Amino acid sequence: PGTTTTGPNTHPRRAHTFVTPATMFATIKNKIDQKMPELSAKMKELGDKIVPPGQAGPPKEERPDLLPLRALQQVPPMHSDGLPEKRLLVVLQPPEELPEAPAPAGTYSPVVVVGNMVYVSGIGPLAPEATSHVAKIGSTEDKEKGIIGTADGKAAARACALTMMAVLRAQLGSLNHIKRLVNAKGFVNSTLDYTEQPEVMNGFSEMMIEVFGERGKGSRSAVGVGSLPRGWAV
Repeated sequence: PGTTTTGPNTHPRRAHTFVTPATMFATIKNKIDQKMPELSAKMKELGDKIVPPGQAGPPKEERPDLLPLRALQQVPPMHSDGLPEKRLLVVLQPPEELPEAPAPAGTYSPVVVVGNMVYVSGIGPLAPEATSHVAKIGSTEDKEKGIIGTADGKAAARACALTMMAVLRAQLGSLNHIKRLVNAKGFVNSTLDYTEQPEVMNGFSEMMIEVFGERGKGSRSAVGVGSLPRGWAV
């Protein structure tokens, strides 16, 4: 007792100290905290050598040829009357209202989010009902033959905007999450001689601007087509 035996086949007994992870991290943190004041002082000293206090140069002027690009990169101001959800309460007056968000009509997702971009699948004019805007838009209105004019076409495009907002609201929880509209593509079910597709799409754009302000005005395409799903006008 009290002795340690060593020999060819024996080893000295060693004492082992076990340290828990919490103790190890606490020790490291204490050492970092002790070094931080010294490190901060050295960083400040180095910064003062590079740019002495009060001697910072004037802001770098933007290249003139880039100014138009910078203007386009600015996010327009939100609507002066409030956030989109608040605006929606003002804009929608009975009998106009958001339709129920439709279920996908095929094998696709109604909304896909990639990074901070939201991509919305094609939607139809479901307000006030899915059959409210089943028609073709033409230069000469003939409702008995199912041909409507530009004014009714704009109403169908406005209904598409309502459907889109219903989908976004259902998927994202609130229209207040939308920062701005980037791009919209409008397909107008029109006769061969009809050429006012952009005027029809104004119904969509005007509705988006009513709710989102200038942030609702994005880039846009308006294309005339021979037919659309469900026979919709837009």
